[in-house]
Amino acid sequence: MGNKLMKVITSAALLSAIAMPSVSAASTTFSDIDGSFAKDAINELVEKGVLNGKGDGKFDPTGKIERQDFAIILAKALGLDVSSTPTSPTFSDVPSDSYAYASVEAAVKAGLIKGQGNGTFGTGSNLSRQDMAVLFVRALGVDAQGKGFILKFSDASSISDYAKDAVGAAVELGLINGGTDGKFDPKGGAAREAVAQVASRFFDAKEVIDSQTSTAQPDPSPTTPMEPVKPTTPTPPVTSVPSSSGGSSNSGGGSNGNNGGSTPSQPETSAPAVELVSSSPLNIGDPIKLRSSKVGKVYVVPYAATPTSKVDLDSLDDWFKSPVLYTNQVTEMQTSSLTAGEYKVYFVDSEGRMSAPSAKIVLQVKDEKGLTIARVNQGSSILLGESGFVLRDTISQELGQEIDQEPTQELDLLESRDINDLIQVKQNGGTLHISYNTDSRSFEVIANRIPLAEIEIQPTPESSVSVEPTENGLRLLPGIEATESTEASLRFTLYSYTEEEEEGTELGQVDLPIRFDFTAPTVTGVTYQDGVITVTTDQQMGALPLVNSITYSPSGAFNGDEHFLLANVPVVALSEDFKQLTIDITELLLNELPLNENGKFRLVISDLRDAAGNLSDKETLDVNISNPDPNPTSEVE
Repeated sequence: MGNKLMKVITSAALLSAIAMPSVSAASTTFSDIDGSFAKDAINELVEKGVLNGKGDGKFDPTGKIERQDFAIILAKALGLDVSSTPTSPTFSDVPSDSYAYASVEAAVKAGLIKGQGNGTFGTGSNLSRQDMAVLFVRALGVDAQGKGFILKFSDASSISDYAKDAVGAAVELGLINGGTDGKFDPKGGAAREAVAQVASRFFDAKEVIDSQTSTAQPDPSPTTPMEPVKPTTPTPPVTSVPSSSGGSSNSGGGSNGNNGGSTPSQPETSAPAVELVSSSPLNIGDPIKLRSSKVGKVYVVPYAATPTSKVDLDSLDDWFKSPVLYTNQVTEMQTSSLTAGEYKVYFVDSEGRMSAPSAKIVLQVKDEKGLTIARVNQGSSILLGESGFVLRDTISQELGQEIDQEPTQELDLLESRDINDLIQVKQNGGTLHISYNTDSRSFEVIANRIPLAEIEIQPTPESSVSVEPTENGLRLLPGIEATESTEASLRFTLYSYTEEEEEGTELGQVDLPIRFDFTAPTVTGVTYQDGVITVTTDQQMGALPLVNSITYSPSGAFNGDEHFLLANVPVVALSEDFKQLTIDITELLLNELPLNENGKFRLVISDLRDAAGNLSDKETLDVNISNPDPNPTSEVE
């Protein structure tokens, strides 16, 4: 087994080296990316063949990317067909002899690029940050409608209307962030390092979305339809894979083949297509099931590898290959000789034509309990404010012993979140409960009061988030050097349960991106009308604030003539968009205050709290009276 494992690893490394020798070397020798926040993403995208360096061992991370170059990146990232181009160019500034012509036309055909509306594409213009968000979100195929409402950048109003929802969706998916100054800079040029970072996150988001939609979609028809059968008698099933030399003559033998065998079928010229029937992830030992439009051979390769020809694929050991003997029928590839990791599948037909790669296939160690871990919602992220929060389970049973469900004083001061709202562990299609063990101060997966697995939680990078075990849960706080633009994620790793000190077998893991928000909400306006004070804030509020006092001055000068309105607790309610709170003081005003047009209310309010848990300081707000009648009657009967 050890020799076989070494062969798997050696073959994977050999394939990567064969496919992109110069690019792989460049990814480790760029002299100008050590200080880039996107260093890892740059290396990843270069190794995948999506990005290239600028020559002389440099990447130019802060340089801008022009629109036509981004079209090339998009075509590579999505594996678009660049082999067939229209007879005439779509855009006047992308002629057929342009180096980006095939990629631009492929992106147009895929419905991703629409140009600038005047018959031009914008060749030579820098790609803007808002257009980068639009194109990546469009490529993911997610519904972005209405997502613009979540934007809280100080320059959100300068985002073009056509891009607002896409930018909101990109932020929600964790693809893109604003700057440390709280701005998004929508029309600023996208830097090469920023494109690399967003593209890397795009691959992660696409993997999640594809994995959640693959089982719900019907099997598509094959890209290349079968040719009609010419003989009048039934054709016997194929018993072997045709050789690469074709075998059109002598294929049937005798006088019964192909109506005399003198006129062979017209040869296929289109690229073959391969369709995954299996859903990822798979346990090692479970077959990879696929269907192809032609006969030939299928290859499974490490996901990071980028083979470019049949020669690269044929260099693999035999357990990476399997013949496809029948068209449009399910073929199974065995996985018992493979190790846990990420893979993809290529198909090569009998003429040596190579398909595009399949979607990612995750192979994991098979567990007898059949446990899997995944996000609850696709594209979800964790919002972390300055005060952090406690990660716990709200309805907890620890080995059958019920834990007090009432939050302690500590949890009243710090927002708590349920781990079961972020990730889920399933067994045979059913979702299991994740509980917090107060003795070991760790999360466990419980079924019938029996622990089946444990979950380890680690931030990446480690310095970005502090994870502190408490008796109520894990307290998460932003790292000392974390800012709103810090790139970080939280990794949840599932291990088989063991009562020993050593770690159990890893069963799977899932990453959730972290969005840092340290800006507390502020009041942008306050009005009084008909006995109701309305306070408007710049952010959505996560809870009702504290109304410390309401004072009324008939002169508006607050020079000793104040009336304190604390006899009754004011009614406070939040609006549907969570950005306005209303305080109804109608009952306090009746027969008690000499209201007049010069009077003012003074409102002292504190603890405005946003969704990240950031609290505002105490604010004193003066409100002019626009209608002194606290209980107006209608003029129309």
